Amino acid sequence: MSENVKVAVRVRPFNSREKERNAVLCIKMSGYSTYISNPEELNSEPRQFAFDYSYWSHDGFEEQPNGYLSPANPNYADQKAVFSNLGEGLLSNAWKGYNCSLFAYGQTGSGKSYSMVGFGINLGIVPVTCERLFEDISKKKSEGSSTEYQVKLSMMEIYNEQVRDLLNASTLTIKGGMKVRQDPKQGFY
Repeated sequence: MSENVKVAVRVRPFNSREKERNAVLCIKMSGYSTYISNPEELNSEPRQFAFDYSYWSHDGFEEQPNGYLSPANPNYADQKAVFSNLGEGLLSNAWKGYNCSLFAYGQTGSGKSYSMVGFGINLGIVPVTCERLFEDISKKKSEGSSTEYQVKLSMMEIYNEQVRDLLNASTLTIKGGMKVRQDPKQGFY
């Protein structure tokens, strides 16, 4: 995989509907590899896929009194582990002056929002990255830096081929979604 693009996959716990239906776990992870078996033929040879990161979050966690889901075994990837691997790199590259993007893909209910935004004390990559970014800016200013900082952030959702700006509530109700435009100098916007 390229050092400029990282690909990660994360397996979430079964939801209540899957538990009610006695869903079969057909995924295993080992290191950077993810193995998927046919749920109808679990004894068949699993297919192997390699990623930069394979996060096991299906089980192996303990809910702390404050609600944080912490690892109960070394295989469990909590929000901190995901941020450490992905968010730290975003921040490092942003401080080097690079534009950075984080892209989550998956079907509805697959855990994208939890990984990206989180819930309660289990903050996702986006809020932790923003928090760290502004902490870093404050630290640099307190150390006497006279540099002026400008932060731009957008959070878009593409669903049913419609684009919505998740940080601007007025665009959430636009029929047909937002328009995607292209400029020869600015690119897509």
